[in-house]
Amino acid sequence: MLRDYQCEMFERLQRAWGKYRSVMVQMPTGTGKTVLLAEVIRQFRSGNALGAAGGEVLIVAHRRELLQQIRDTIRAFGMDDVGIVVESIQKLSRNVGGLDIEPSLIIVDEAHHAVARTYRRLWDRWPGARFLGMTATPCRMNNTSFTDLFDTLLQSYPIQEFMDRGWLSDFEYVSVSPNNWITERIAGLKKRGADGDYQTKEMATVMDTPESIEHLYLTYEQYARGKKGIVYAISREHARHISEYYVSKGVRCCWIEARTPGNVRQQLVDDYLQGRLDVIVNVDIFSEGFDCPEVEFIQLARPTLSLCKYLQQVGRGMRTRLMKEYVIILDQVGMYQTFGLPTEERDWEGMFCGRVTGKAVLGEERPIIIRDEGSERVLVNLDMIRIKRHGEKSSGIEIFIKGGKYGILNEGRVICAPEFEKVTRLEAPYFALGTYPFYVFRNRVEIIDADGHVMKPGLYGNVHREQDIFIGQDITGRTDYWDAKGGRHYRVKPTFDRIAGIEVARVGEQVYMRKDSRQWDEPIDLNSIYLHDVFLIMGKMLIFRSDRSKVYEVCGYENGGIYIKSGWGYDKDYPYACIHRSGDIFSYEKKLPPKLSPRPVNIDKMGMKRYLNESRNC
Repeated sequence: MLRDYQCEMFERLQRAWGKYRSVMVQMPTGTGKTVLLAEVIRQFRSGNALGAAGGEVLIVAHRRELLQQIRDTIRAFGMDDVGIVVESIQKLSRNVGGLDIEPSLIIVDEAHHAVARTYRRLWDRWPGARFLGMTATPCRMNNTSFTDLFDTLLQSYPIQEFMDRGWLSDFEYVSVSPNNWITERIAGLKKRGADGDYQTKEMATVMDTPESIEHLYLTYEQYARGKKGIVYAISREHARHISEYYVSKGVRCCWIEARTPGNVRQQLVDDYLQGRLDVIVNVDIFSEGFDCPEVEFIQLARPTLSLCKYLQQVGRGMRTRLMKEYVIILDQVGMYQTFGLPTEERDWEGMFCGRVTGKAVLGEERPIIIRDEGSERVLVNLDMIRIKRHGEKSSGIEIFIKGGKYGILNEGRVICAPEFEKVTRLEAPYFALGTYPFYVFRNRVEIIDADGHVMKPGLYGNVHREQDIFIGQDITGRTDYWDAKGGRHYRVKPTFDRIAGIEVARVGEQVYMRKDSRQWDEPIDLNSIYLHDVFLIMGKMLIFRSDRSKVYEVCGYENGGIYIKSGWGYDKDYPYACIHRSGDIFSYEKKLPPKLSPRPVNIDKMGMKRYLNESRNC
């Protein structure tokens, strides 16, 4: 029974064959291309497709696993082998005229490989046959088109739509950091193989080393221990070394490659499918034609410049299965920076026609948004960074990486450009501390609070936090203490106190206002603080205990009264007010009395007491 998108593609294929002899169909890995292939054959053989009842069919693939998969699917559709031949391109190239059939329909599986003269012979040998090419990735690294073999391309839905509709598994993508030592070494690979990809021998100098293999295992241990997965290696020696290391750590693991005998390879795959093995390390064996919904993680240990190879590898884990919430992709070689996430939309038509290359453009970097780990703190400046988890949306305050530097987003908007050398997460009420490189801003730091506001403390160097005090250096290199709540710098470390409920920072015999009353910037001598049941006098300012958000300037004292100004606001014609002993306003004055004392007069009569050492911490 075909799914709706397979039925739709079959109908489109029927219409296309009405105009063209040779058609290529693109469908993402894991969406059932082989099932569609089998249905095309069934309909073709029964005369319901192209009106060619009883026409013979040739199916061509390039590897034995693909051939067997196709044969099994055809049998599952109730068809026998009469009039249907499934053969390898290698065997056909040796004897293209040795078939016992004259096919009216020729199907090329994994048709992105149809580039050699051996495939061209099929078109020349059977000029009257219809052709169908099936692939998930119609692209070539050499930027040449497929139009020499296929007349048109039928493109299916993007990968994201298949995921949204439940036909493909979601994924958690964990990428190596752009400024990691591995990515830096991969960027230094200069030699290329005959196919235009990295040269295997040179890749081994980076990937087939004890530290690289240990890094693979540590990442597996952190993110995928106990899960069933596939590791992609660069060579048989690399695969063997990875497998041996994993086995030494207690992982049920094996390795296979093209030269592994067929019976041995089949036994290992059976052991994997039956649960006797958890991890298979392979060399280009499971890039195509291996359908195992049980795959729970994919580990990329092989860098590539081929978009085709990248998508074929990560696609091996995206088949859905009951109780499988998502597949984990461990990108140990920075393929995300080269090709983006698997869900990124591609210009397949442009690649099919040769306008767009299927080869990586080195030097391009995409921003990586670092996700929080629930109750755990986000791991920043480490080797591996989690990019995407099932069902996550971009929201709130987030750290991202671009060009090897860290930046900050708030609701998707950049509030700090990617210029930080490192970012350190902080506990509430702050979010993170970002440090600029020394060669740019001498390791200046910025602080982002929990609301996404960028605070500019003017600190440099290795800054650390002690509650609301951030300790670092000023531009001259002297130790500097910055009070984030008070917004002030101190040469010595302040202590904090509360005077009648007012937060203050104390340095020696002076205090500074914090928080709500920060608008008073001048230092206050401890000997100039007086307490009253209704108000508090601190130097030249008065604060009513019932409303601490306003500060009034004290102009002076007369016997039994205090004159204040600054924001009284009852009457603009009377800018001054006199506060009586009871705390009530008893008069307005257009002018201040001619003689006022700078200090309270008869403080006992006014109901005030001085804030002496023995009465502090009130």
